Amino acid sequence: MPTLIEAVRDELVAVGELRLHIVEWGRAGPPIVCLHGLTANAFCFQAFADALAEDYRVIAYDLRGRGRSERPPQGYSVPIHAADLDQLLTVLGLERVALLGHSLGALIALFYAAWRPERVSKLILVDAGAPLPWRTPEEQPAWLNASIARLGTPVASFEEYRRRLQSLPFLGPWWNAYLDRYLEHDIERLPDGSVRSRVYREGVLEEGRRAEEARPADQWEHVQAPTLVLRAGAGMFAPDDQLLSEEAARELVAHIPGAQLVEFPTLNHYTIIFGADPGPAQAIRAFLSGAEAAQPGL
Repeated sequence: MPTLIEAVRDELVAVGELRLHIVEWGRAGPPIVCLHGLTANAFCFQAFADALAEDYRVIAYDLRGRGRSERPPQGYSVPIHAADLDQLLTVLGLERVALLGHSLGALIALFYAAWRPERVSKLILVDAGAPLPWRTPEEQPAWLNASIARLGTPVASFEEYRRRLQSLPFLGPWWNAYLDRYLEHDIERLPDGSVRSRVYREGVLEEGRRAEEARPADQWEHVQAPTLVLRAGAGMFAPDDQLLSEEAARELVAHIPGAQLVEFPTLNHYTIIFGADPGPAQAIRAFLSGAEAAQPGL
């Protein structure tokens, strides 16, 4: 069982007209700012923080409409999240940072690195960064629909909420302390004892309608920072329902100057960040230190 380090900072910060919830692990070293996925929160990066915080300031935050960050009724898209990030870096006094994004967070990090290259020292894209493999919300894969379906609906107890997530075949077999910590911050407790996700459902649905604004392929050749792409090769409900296909990942790294790709064939879109295997964190540490990231098993 891993020993989870505690955050040295866990608070709300005024960013423009919003208050965003930030978490920081580690007090010294270069800053790494982490951006989470569509229905996630800052604590999905606990496993990476445990591996990196001894030598880096690992900073994560809840995107608008997630976790403890404020949830405006509208205004959800990749360019809007990138604008939030730009203001947050200024508020935190961070002129230049490494960016690490997972899923939606990778699309935001990519957009930002192309838009504000002078503020990004290194870019790490975890299992995203290419055009989505679907065109409309109706074509989304079943695993994403399952993630969105939990939003806004109360569940009788925390134990039942946890049990439902553990029953998913792409999470249950790898359940660990990192998923437990993440789940604690995913839910809000209601007066009747029931719980529900803190993620603002209407914001997520708006992002689905505005997904084309990310334009990832248009960003690739504008990235100036050294870039690492980590790809999860295992499917979720089916062998071929990955968010980032092998073909898309290779096209991505071919168009970002000097980018490198590390594949994890046995990890899926979620287990790649939740400490199921030390490989992703090791690849990130090697990349940040300037070493060539090794492929799993080599």
